[in-house]
Amino acid sequence: MNVSYSVGDDPRSVQENRSLIATALGLEKVHSLKQVHGREAVVISEQEAVPSFHPETRSGDILMTRMPGQGLMIKQADCQAVILYDPEERALALVHCGWRGNVADVLGEAVRKMNEVFGSDPARLFAAIGPSLGPCCAEFIHYRREFPPSFWSYQVRPHYFDLWRLSRDQLIAAGVRKERIETAGLCTSCRTDLFFSYRKEKITGRFATVAALT
Repeated sequence: MNVSYSVGDDPRSVQENRSLIATALGLEKVHSLKQVHGREAVVISEQEAVPSFHPETRSGDILMTRMPGQGLMIKQADCQAVILYDPEERALALVHCGWRGNVADVLGEAVRKMNEVFGSDPARLFAAIGPSLGPCCAEFIHYRREFPPSFWSYQVRPHYFDLWRLSRDQLIAAGVRKERIETAGLCTSCRTDLFFSYRKEKITGRFATVAALT
């Protein structure tokens, strides 16, 4: 069930996998982006809600919508997919957050964009951090040049970092209430029986997190 067009898989197989996901979830369409470890947000509006499946034409790492039946997809092989939901405004965002995304504070930017575009109060949001690289396997031997000093306290043992806790703290700093944040606690590198892991497998596919409004 690889969902990425950029890892050497047959595009027809990728399209079929995406179609299977959409059918299983009862969605009109599944939207995705060329993920670039940045802060760009793309809002799925009515004009883009036509049923079709095709390679990504736009880049970004935040997908947002308030349209029911439109699936937002993040492709993963160790990075986090973080779901943000505002039950009052009926608005949804799905964020691709690897360690570069943590450095760029893409989660804080997603919360800010939800407020700007949908009027979402950060304190109303629910957040869910999906399966991703856990503190057991998140080794960064060059962390002193990759991470700012403020991240170094997330080191759980020499060179290993708790990126789940880091993301929680970044969401809290953006105004999300800590009791509204849930973490799956599943490490993709440990569970290659369930997930693709670039860290563990190097040459591998991408699994998907998909979220939609009903």
